[in-house]
Amino acid sequence: MIEEIYLNLSGIYDGFVSEINLTNVSSTNCYCDDYAKKILRDKLKDLTPEGLHFIDSGNYHYLSYFFLEKIKEDFALILIDHHPDYQPPSFGDILSCGGWVKTANDTLPHLKRVYMIEVDEGLYGQLKEVPENVCLLKKDEIGKIAKDLPIYISIDKDALCEKDAATDWDQGDMKIEELMEVLHQLQHYKIIGIDVSGEKKEMPTDKEKIKNKKTNEFIRKSLDL
Repeated sequence: MIEEIYLNLSGIYDGFVSEINLTNVSSTNCYCDDYAKKILRDKLKDLTPEGLHFIDSGNYHYLSYFFLEKIKEDFALILIDHHPDYQPPSFGDILSCGGWVKTANDTLPHLKRVYMIEVDEGLYGQLKEVPENVCLLKKDEIGKIAKDLPIYISIDKDALCEKDAATDWDQGDMKIEELMEVLHQLQHYKIIGIDVSGEKKEMPTDKEKIKNKKTNEFIRKSLDL
């Protein structure tokens, strides 16, 4: 049985077992300033990268960075997302949901490769100066991922079609069955840990909450860490 932790920033996980309440941390929506970084690091200091972490809306996908920086061996990041999250900071070195992958690739010495799965090709094509260690893959190209490094998997449910997930962002067309197949194939790799973002925090309906809860259960059942 893998450890499940719910990082609750928007209130979407209120009352969940294994919930870490972060709703009172300011300056966290989409961007994370230095003050918020300090508080979040302190609140997450006892968590390891291992296990399964649900990290609320995609607005907080940058929380993955706090787990990646704890990894003390060379590894590869597997990003399953509709967006590349590789934009340069708007100002300074601020950490953001739209640029955390670039921040991680630029600053974490143990992060050796980034595999982006099902990222929109148009959005990827708009990126400038993508280094050679970043690779864009389709969902049926998992076999191209080298097995010489352990992997950390970060999932944003906006990679999924609207039938299978309700998020705060534009979404891809991946089906939950296809995501489950990808996760099944990744079981052949050494997995360090996994996180899942993509909850809908902006006025979710009961139907959307049920949809996302069902998808989270499918993801959970696909894993065998």
